[in-house]
Amino acid sequence: MAKRDYYEILGLDKSASPSEIKSSYRKLALKYHPDKNKDDKEAEEKFKEASEAYEVLSDVEKRKKYDQFGHAGLEGAFGTGGFTWDNFTHANDFSDIFGDIGSIFETFFGGGGGGFGFGGQSRQRMVNRGGDLKISLSLSLEEIAKGVTKRLKVNIKQKCDACNGTGSADGKVATCRQCGGSGRVKQVRQSPFGAMSTITTCPACNGTGQSIR
Repeated sequence: MAKRDYYEILGLDKSASPSEIKSSYRKLALKYHPDKNKDDKEAEEKFKEASEAYEVLSDVEKRKKYDQFGHAGLEGAFGTGGFTWDNFTHANDFSDIFGDIGSIFETFFGGGGGGFGFGGQSRQRMVNRGGDLKISLSLSLEEIAKGVTKRLKVNIKQKCDACNGTGSADGKVATCRQCGGSGRVKQVRQSPFGAMSTITTCPACNGTGQSIR
């Protein structure tokens, strides 16, 4: 079966700017992401198709070859089996591409590019990380797709003087045994694409790499 034109997949023409390419991919990825379309093979294929198009058109050299020679110019670029998630080099771009909702994708893909077989390194462990803030916020589909900045009021807790913010009676902490102090743990889970290895925040220390004695 003949491959579709990458610009057609993203709904763009050849004059599209890098920002237009990113914006179009963002909308399609949000629409067809497997987490939003459980057991939907068509959506799964469209998600992969859009990701392949973005992989090529967001890369200056790959886009240049594609513009000159079409799909023939990319022969061998993704190996003999064609595009796979091992070829996707933008796993670490999700926070930039999707803004504040990038964490949704990091949960599925694995922070630092560990999911879907993506390359990449785990993040540096977070030191003295505070608790997560959970805020209910209504967003329109347009705001989700295009991104939006909203001003919020939150109550901030001050560091405890008695334990110096550690939560330990003597103010001392130990290295987390579950993650070895890295703040991240490796998990293997089943996804629409098979068994995938992901790197996630350590549930025992919440990413701090430390535990209370």
